[in-house]
Amino acid sequence: MVVEADDTMPLVDRLADEFDVVVRMPASTQPDDLVAAIGRIRPQMLLLKHPLENIDVPTVTLCRQLGVEILVLARPCYGLLQPSGLRRFGGMPWIRLRPGPHRQTRVDLQRCLDLGILALGSILILPVILGICLVVASTGPPFYRQQRVGAGGRLFHVVKFRTMRTDAERDTGPVLARPGDERVTRLGSHLRRWRLDELPQLWNVLRGDMSLVGPRPERPEFIAEFRRMPHYDLRHLIRPGLTGIAQLTGGYAATVEDKLRCDLLYLNCRSLRMDLSLLALTLLELLRGFPRG
Repeated sequence: MVVEADDTMPLVDRLADEFDVVVRMPASTQPDDLVAAIGRIRPQMLLLKHPLENIDVPTVTLCRQLGVEILVLARPCYGLLQPSGLRRFGGMPWIRLRPGPHRQTRVDLQRCLDLGILALGSILILPVILGICLVVASTGPPFYRQQRVGAGGRLFHVVKFRTMRTDAERDTGPVLARPGDERVTRLGSHLRRWRLDELPQLWNVLRGDMSLVGPRPERPEFIAEFRRMPHYDLRHLIRPGLTGIAQLTGGYAATVEDKLRCDLLYLNCRSLRMDLSLLALTLLELLRGFPRG
């Protein structure tokens, strides 16, 4: 089965040369109709040309119950995946969505990775945190705590180095950070460029509020608006992370829609190998100073 993209210019493929394409359905097909068609036809593969965030939960659930393989047409924002995560059919690159290991096993392995890296890196990281703390403290409180939404919608307080004026939101209320934000101090701009303001969040990782890799945690003041986007709450199925696909590809300039695409991609394709790859890319970007940020 092939679900076409909802574009004015349809994407031409050569899938019929390699597969027995039993049906092609438009992206505008209602989710209930798509689920009914899958249950009736029981295909071996479901190829989706529309973006990842348009996939609904009932479709994924039924495909996993029936053993139907789901592949999504690869897009530029998916480029951080390893080449082995891509498959080529009909002259197009596809990404296979897999159920992955049992959820509890996955969580335990990721938690072990988080704690192991924290233990190995503590000797190098703690002096850096102490040094930055002393420098930031010369202009006011070195840390600030802010409420964020974590796994399962649970609220927690993230800890970061202060990079803005102490009265940054006194007149405006909660406002998303943006490139060239006038509220950011001169020292704060350097900390943000090198992402050093994120280091205190390692305490949140140690507590289990966050992981090293995952979706970026958002403030509850914005979540109500973001939930208007389809499947936004799926990103709360896992712990938020210090780094991830969205953080690496967009930085502060990324739109909410772009972040959601990246978060849903990570949610469906995550693995320990991907986590290690994203951590390695994060270290590389730290050396470069996050030019995209």
